[in-house]
Amino acid sequence: MTNQPEAAIRLTIPASSAYLSLARAATSAVCARMDFSIEQIEDTTLAVNEAASLLLVDAQPDSELQINWQSSASDLLVELVSHSSSGRPPRRTTFAWTVLSALVDDVDAVLAADRIRLSLTVHPTGALAQ
Repeated sequence: MTNQPEAAIRLTIPASSAYLSLARAATSAVCARMDFSIEQIEDTTLAVNEAASLLLVDAQPDSELQINWQSSASDLLVELVSHSSSGRPPRRTTFAWTVLSALVDDVDAVLAADRIRLSLTVHPTGALAQ
């Protein structure tokens, strides 16, 4: 991985699947900047798409989805936050959660008030990462 300072990026989009392409594009760009391998860029982008989809199913009408990417020399933390209609975090026994767990190094969900925060952590291990 190139020696780059920590960076934080925030994207806020309407809670609609029509805007997921923006989240995927931003994720790919952040991962490429961190010199992830092609495979790890694709896995991380797919994980962000899956996590966003999980949140959108339960998002309050006319709300927003916030995505934060925090990169450091050792990892990438992606946090997705939305307002929940049900007041429950995603179940960890679903196929979607299994997919998320397979694509990233760590995944967690926290519910506070009516907001769900999904956190994904990725440690660069690809061919370009050093």
